[in-house]
Amino acid sequence: MKDMQKAYQVAAVAVKQRFIEQRPEDLAILNKISQKDIAVYSGSYDHVEEIFQCLKLPIQINPELQKLDAKIIFVNCSNSYDNKLINSLKKQVENGKWLVTSDWALGNFISHAFPDTIRWNKQHTKDEVISVEPSLNSLWSEVVVLGADPQWWLETSSHPIKILSPKVTIEAASHDLLVRYKAPVVAVSFDWGKGHVFHVISHFWCKRSRALTKRHQGVCTDFMEAGMRLTDDGINTVLSETNIKADTLNFAQLQSAATATELVVQLCIDAIKSS
Repeated sequence: MKDMQKAYQVAAVAVKQRFIEQRPEDLAILNKISQKDIAVYSGSYDHVEEIFQCLKLPIQINPELQKLDAKIIFVNCSNSYDNKLINSLKKQVENGKWLVTSDWALGNFISHAFPDTIRWNKQHTKDEVISVEPSLNSLWSEVVVLGADPQWWLETSSHPIKILSPKVTIEAASHDLLVRYKAPVVAVSFDWGKGHVFHVISHFWCKRSRALTKRHQGVCTDFMEAGMRLTDDGINTVLSETNIKADTLNFAQLQSAATATELVVQLCIDAIKSS
């Protein structure tokens, strides 16, 4: 976990550098985010709040429901949720807020709050890494670079996603998931009322990564170049600001952390744009 903690710290700087170089208009929105914009509710397993800490973005953690007025709300993976939380956040979405959930929230939260959209297919994954194919014009496609061999780490007992409604958009899929669990979906989104819901299998805060190929065993700067398309000056800036060398982390570690980090950032930006 120590290496992945460092990977997320580096990812936070690298993602901001990518925005400086490639998306200055989104960077302007990111820099204006205040604590009232983002809320995170704790879970048993995922810890998306750690990503915000690495990004140094202010957030509310477990705010009182009656005072909640965030533009985007993250609900961490957990084995159970209070019914008051489920009902309250459902109303928040109906009134125009964005909701982001991970893994076990699929059956324990989403199925109750938003019936007939998606559900758990009753299978459990292994501790494994899967390849990811972003859908065209999806949020995930904005984050990953074609040809960078994107992957996503699955926790032991992650819950595969079954789609129940044609109104659900597949953000990313995986041939590995299809072959192993007959459930190819990695992430989905759908509108509900005036709001929007995004759900992903496994966790944003990864405990580990796996370097399955020679490319993934390479140095982290290879990912900054191929997977983020940072300039040489940008790469040097990241190394300098994080006080690391190219071989401190490998390609796979930074890829996992940077993908999750940029997904979180882009979700926040899109939620604020839509408000």
